Amino acid sequence: MQSGPGDAPLLADLNDAQRQAVTHLDGPALILAGPGSGKTRVITRRIAWLINQGVKPWHILAITFTNKAAGEMRSRVEALATHKGAIISTFHSFGVRFMRQHAARLGLEPSFTIYDQTDRARMTKIAIEDTKIDSNRFSPEAVGGAISRAKNHLLSPERYAAEARDFFARAVAEVYPRYEKRMRDAGALDFDDLLYWPALALRNDASLRAECDERWRYVLVDEYQDTNTAQYAIARNLSQDHPNLFVVGDPDQSIYKFRGSDIRNILDFERDYPGARVLHLSDNYRSTRHILRAADALIANNQQRKPKKLTPRDRDGSPVEVVTHDDQAREAEGVARLVRQEVDRGRRSFRDFAVLLRMNALTRAFEQAFIRNKVPFQIVKGLAFFDRKENKDVIAYLRLMTNPRDDVSFLRVVNEPPRGVGATTLERLQEYAASREATLMAAAAQAEFIADITPKAAKSLVAFARLLGELAPLAEGPPHEAITKVLERTRYRESVKSKDALTDDDRVANIEELVTAARQFSEANPDSGVAGFLENITLAGDIDSYDTREESVTMMTLHAAKGLEFPVVFMPALEQGLLPHERSLNSPGDVEEERRLCFVGMTRAMEELHLSCARMREFRGRTIYTVPSMFLGELPGEVRRTERGVSETGGHDAAWLDGDTPVERREPARPAPGRPASPAAATAAPCAYEAGNIVQHDSYGLGQVLEVSGHGATRKIRIRFITQGIRTFLVDKVALRKVARGG
Repeated sequence: MQSGPGDAPLLADLNDAQRQAVTHLDGPALILAGPGSGKTRVITRRIAWLINQGVKPWHILAITFTNKAAGEMRSRVEALATHKGAIISTFHSFGVRFMRQHAARLGLEPSFTIYDQTDRARMTKIAIEDTKIDSNRFSPEAVGGAISRAKNHLLSPERYAAEARDFFARAVAEVYPRYEKRMRDAGALDFDDLLYWPALALRNDASLRAECDERWRYVLVDEYQDTNTAQYAIARNLSQDHPNLFVVGDPDQSIYKFRGSDIRNILDFERDYPGARVLHLSDNYRSTRHILRAADALIANNQQRKPKKLTPRDRDGSPVEVVTHDDQAREAEGVARLVRQEVDRGRRSFRDFAVLLRMNALTRAFEQAFIRNKVPFQIVKGLAFFDRKENKDVIAYLRLMTNPRDDVSFLRVVNEPPRGVGATTLERLQEYAASREATLMAAAAQAEFIADITPKAAKSLVAFARLLGELAPLAEGPPHEAITKVLERTRYRESVKSKDALTDDDRVANIEELVTAARQFSEANPDSGVAGFLENITLAGDIDSYDTREESVTMMTLHAAKGLEFPVVFMPALEQGLLPHERSLNSPGDVEEERRLCFVGMTRAMEELHLSCARMREFRGRTIYTVPSMFLGELPGEVRRTERGVSETGGHDAAWLDGDTPVERREPARPAPGRPASPAAATAAPCAYEAGNIVQHDSYGLGQVLEVSGHGATRKIRIRFITQGIRTFLVDKVALRKVARGG
């Protein structure tokens, strides 16, 4: 098949590399797409182009990582192509579709409930209690995390037990099968199951794999560098008979190792698919030359990558700025003042600005500074709205309507609102249910026959079971109508009222907003009932709550910012122990991931990029003397470095007192080209230390060299440590390990 006249609108505004990627037809292809290189455009144009070539839409499967990205792709394809039918979804949404369609074959009920993190933790706690192991030593969070990692690596309870070597792993091996049985009995799946089950099914059921491979002959995977073992297995098993796997990604933006992603999936693509076509999208349409040169210089220090050069298509713009502040309060105040000033002068709107942080715990100082300077802001933190107690209670009712076997939801709302069902009654109900291998809902319906339960409590339990039975048919209708009926029949809205009028109003407002969210979902998905709504809110990601239209400064983590762009980006708290994170400092591979995270943040900026650190920071209840991030020492000489505050000699400069005018800082030493990426370099010779070096002391931890003075045996080195302040040593007598140069 060749491009014809009808393809001209799809290809006209593409550069040569994009055009080649779009018009690649058969066989595996790896598209290495740098930030801002138009990868979403390539994927959507390719789907439309394939349809133009005669490929049936239902033979196309495109997978990405967020609902927002999938929605954007879907709307673009629908605008470009005359035929609908291609599946464009996240991996997890695909997993849900796959399992509901093949539920009987997999031994599942199609109406399974999807547990969120909170519900998973409650089920893990129950499983731990089943095993009688010490819950004080093995928390649900730790055990649940281990089970999650096992599933991401496709380890069944049996395989996990066979590989368990240490005391903790053997304890998890006891809990894992009991957790799985509890989940099956409850008709529930956790978030990891949405990948685990499809991956195992496609690997172990040859006929099912062949059937799905025939169905989806063209598979496109976005953000391939972020795939884990299960996602890799799904993509690979769908592309055997029709090996038309088209993956798009960038090793330099692989930042989700903590979620199980494996950078080797993209680095080894050509080994997995010999003869695969490899194309580079290096033209950047987002950022200025100064921003891209700084980002290129930083990421060049990584070893696990496929070298590329970002080619700017825009003007030079303003130099990247690195500012050192006295403390985090002044750092936040500086950001707030600059935003306020730019908006007041009519140069920018509030939504032009983003503050990107290594972790949400760092937002407090900025919240206070923005409030003082009357700067509106929004913090993108994912599912906080649906995690509020009153909303989770209502959601639990909806879950029981679709799946009466859901014991976790039963326990949550059987006494919400209060029905006189106490802890002792529930304990006896659970014992009765366990002895008969029945669900709690089934046991509640028979409560009048349980001798150890009082008549009053039994009557309440029977009434609760009857109520859910009467509400259940509403699950097939619009979710907002089901919620309204739940609130009416249970009088839950009235029950949330308290003596605190402000709290009272907030809770009622949250419930009303939940009804609105359900109504909006129903309008967008008229054929979906309560189950569809529950699936939608459970699969929502961090970024899905982000309102790009809101006239406010955006604050979010660097991980959440992936895929976004802003005219002006602030990246504060670039300090050793924060970015790179302290947990990464003993592992070269982990430091590389932290560097990639910094690279991702920098390349979100379109026009201006402001990096900063503070000399002193109050964090987690401690005041620490900070060491500038090693990444600041890896930036090019054109970066503009300024200081506001205390100089290295301890005096205050005039600019600090004014609070407005920066003082130019001497350019620090930068790493030589080819310097190893590892932060744990070999012990340096005494003469190798220079002011600005970041060093490690066995007792005092990380510190920055302030001064080296004297000669011979009396030569001294003065170091400012993160937690111990300033210390002075004889160079010949102190054991130090150089972590990085410059900064």
